[in-house]
Amino acid sequence: MNKLSFVGQFSKTLGYLAFALNNVIRFAGNVTQRVTDHVTNTERYNIDILVEGTTIKSVQNQSSAQLSRLLETMDNFGVTEVIITKKIKAEDVSSDTKVKD
Repeated sequence: MNKLSFVGQFSKTLGYLAFALNNVIRFAGNVTQRVTDHVTNTERYNIDILVEGTTIKSVQNQSSAQLSRLLETMDNFGVTEVIITKKIKAEDVSSDTKVKD
């Protein structure tokens, strides 16, 4: 019975390690994407996909490559309309709170 509990604990430990490694890799990917977008000043888009006036899917923060891939495949799914808006960065929005009286 001692070997069985050891194997159980070992499996549980491996599961936690895999979970932690997955989250570290995901975090590193997100940071890398944000730094790359900031350095290269990459445009990001919000996309709404409509079929006969009904929104089927709405995706946010898409790169131009993802937008291109979506536009190439939209005929396969009967998409009748796509609304593409440029994502506005927080730095680009002016605020009236900084105006002095």
